[in-house]
Amino acid sequence: MAEAAGVSLITASRILNPGVRGTRSGSQERRRKVQDAAQALGYTVNPAAQTIAVGAARTIALIVTDIRDFGSATIMAGVMAAAESRGMSVAVRTTHDDPVRELEIVRALRGERHRGVIIATSRTTDEPRESRFRQELSSLEDSGARVVVIGDSTLPFARVTVDTESAAAELATQLALTHHRIAILAGPEGEVTSLERVTGFEAGLAAAGLSPIAVMHGEFSRDGGYAAVYDLQARLADVDLVAAMSDAMAVGAIVALNEIGFRVPDEMTVSGFDNVPLLADLLPGFSTVAMPLEQFGEACLDRILEDASDRRNNETVRLRADVIVRPKPHRSLP
Repeated sequence: MAEAAGVSLITASRILNPGVRGTRSGSQERRRKVQDAAQALGYTVNPAAQTIAVGAARTIALIVTDIRDFGSATIMAGVMAAAESRGMSVAVRTTHDDPVRELEIVRALRGERHRGVIIATSRTTDEPRESRFRQELSSLEDSGARVVVIGDSTLPFARVTVDTESAAAELATQLALTHHRIAILAGPEGEVTSLERVTGFEAGLAAAGLSPIAVMHGEFSRDGGYAAVYDLQARLADVDLVAAMSDAMAVGAIVALNEIGFRVPDEMTVSGFDNVPLLADLLPGFSTVAMPLEQFGEACLDRILEDASDRRNNETVRLRADVIVRPKPHRSLP
């Protein structure tokens, strides 16, 4: 096959069995020749044989909370794209935020011999839970899998994250220019992601001389935002902005506000966090923070496939989040 493509065996192997460079191996012209020759000869990569040859698996495991969640689904798409570009496949496991199931999944992964494991679940401040999880991940890494954690946590492994506190602070500072009576809809108490976003948002409000009227906690979901607004109902007359710490919560908040009798965005502003594209289409003036969810995949795969000599140990890779503040649309009088 290499002869048919007019390249060396090494070049053909690198192009058909991409490593950390992924589809960037070789020039575009050489890649085309090798791929055309492989197709003409009916050649396909044998993952089992490749694993024996290089002594490393060609699969990655990804652990998420729930694939129905927008954030988890987007991270999954990014990981799969990054893995596919390197000739690898992804096995997805869901925890449903069950700590027992979480530990069982990690134990089972030790027997599956993956090249790396990406943890994309929300971490907590529950130290006993995190300690047990840390021990299981350490055993997994000792068995040969490279562990990479998405998001900030106390787990001592390679990490890819975003400075969500700064992004939340910037969002709050900008929204405070036009809103002064603000209620926050936060995720579950003790969840690291929620704590970071609320801490940053409150810091941004403080810089503008404001403090939130209320901080309501609920699940990071449509139903969580819906329930939180009804818990806040008696104080809604004093609020001009409901700041949800996830776009999913914002959706539930908007539904509840409409039921109660507040028109969004005319009579009540709702903001979010995550940047679900559909919301901007349906709700002009919706402000949020765009998280680089798909970019996590590329960054995590780079960490997993680093040569041992180049490995940056537990150094954190930080990606950029973009604050998106959209002005309310002007309504012309009838």
